[in-house]
Amino acid sequence: MIVVHPSTPFKTIMSLVNFARANPGKLSYAAGTPGTSPHLTMELLKLKMKFDIVHVPYKNATQGTGDVIAGQLPINVTNIPFLVAPIKDGRLRALAVASAQRQPLLPDVPTMQEQGVNDFEVNSWYGVCAPAATPVALLDKIHADLMGVMKIPEVDKRLNELGMPPAPLTRAEFDKFMRGEIARWAQVVKAANIPKM
Repeated sequence: MIVVHPSTPFKTIMSLVNFARANPGKLSYAAGTPGTSPHLTMELLKLKMKFDIVHVPYKNATQGTGDVIAGQLPINVTNIPFLVAPIKDGRLRALAVASAQRQPLLPDVPTMQEQGVNDFEVNSWYGVCAPAATPVALLDKIHADLMGVMKIPEVDKRLNELGMPPAPLTRAEFDKFMRGEIARWAQVVKAANIPKM
């Protein structure tokens, strides 16, 4: 999600993009350290929409969000769970979610695609991996156990409350998904000239 301090004039993603295009390098944004999903989200947006703003990296998402709330930086890119309370109480203004659909926790916040950023979708995701030598029978058991846990109503409810709705996949689907994500973000890292750490 991309949010701004309420004192900024930005009400939409395109208002931010247009300002940044007219004032290259004048805006800065708080996000995680280089290569984290919030940082790469903005880098992808910069590449797609052809503008330049300065990344201010934070090791801790809470610190970056806090500095934007305090007005030290105008823009914050981070994951939704950190932002719900400060948006609802007016300390931050939400511009857009990066997911393809609006988020149930903040249903009034439009997506990037709804605001004219075509083919833009970024989602945080979580998964469980094991060493390559792990026996297939054990992998199958772990997978079955995890699928069972995600079907428990209280777990499903809590994950949705946290803005992390479960999206169970088969082992093969998850493998394909991860490989696709690695290839996708490697292209962004290369195009944005992000140095290897």
